[in-house]
Amino acid sequence: MSEELKTRDVVLLHGLGRTPMSMLPLAWRLGWAGFRCRRPSYPSTQLTVPESIAHVHALVTEIGRPVHLVGHSLGGLIAAALLREGDLPIARAVQLGSPNLGSPAADRLAGTWPVTRICGPAVDDLQQHDVTPETHPHIAAIAGIKGPPLPGIDIEEPHDGIVSQASAWAGAGHRASVPSLHSFIMTSAEAARLTAHFLTHGTFPEGHT
Repeated sequence: MSEELKTRDVVLLHGLGRTPMSMLPLAWRLGWAGFRCRRPSYPSTQLTVPESIAHVHALVTEIGRPVHLVGHSLGGLIAAALLREGDLPIARAVQLGSPNLGSPAADRLAGTWPVTRICGPAVDDLQQHDVTPETHPHIAAIAGIKGPPLPGIDIEEPHDGIVSQASAWAGAGHRASVPSLHSFIMTSAEAARLTAHFLTHGTFPEGHT
């Protein structure tokens, strides 16, 4: 295994409209497993998805050494995009409930004044689409599979209330699910255990894909 893949440095990326504090429970658990975690902030509600990717690219560039990326929802989209770009020393990436094929919640809410005001332009980029990302062996996806969906949202089963398992798994080389709602998957002890295992070994434990 290369020295890059052995890194114990992890950057945790929060989701849309969240803060680094939302990633604290995961940081604690990964810390107990021997990882050194950073929880940077980025202005998720002020940027489009491509702009958020560029913003975090600069943050990771400043670190200057190999890291793993772990992101919740939008943060996971950013993590996978930066790994795929291939110009940064990113070893592995874990996505937690990330809408790789978009979300019907974004379809319904995009363009509405309250959501645009609160969540910003990224919501438009998170609408459903059929462009499946290329499967990557160093990307793992953990989906939540505990509903119910948001009121008025028709979403494919199983799902976490906002993102379907199919969307969360698209493009990931390794896949797992935990019984969690979308907003709380990063607080799941099981999700943390699976994340630590993948960052260490490059696979999930037996019984997961």
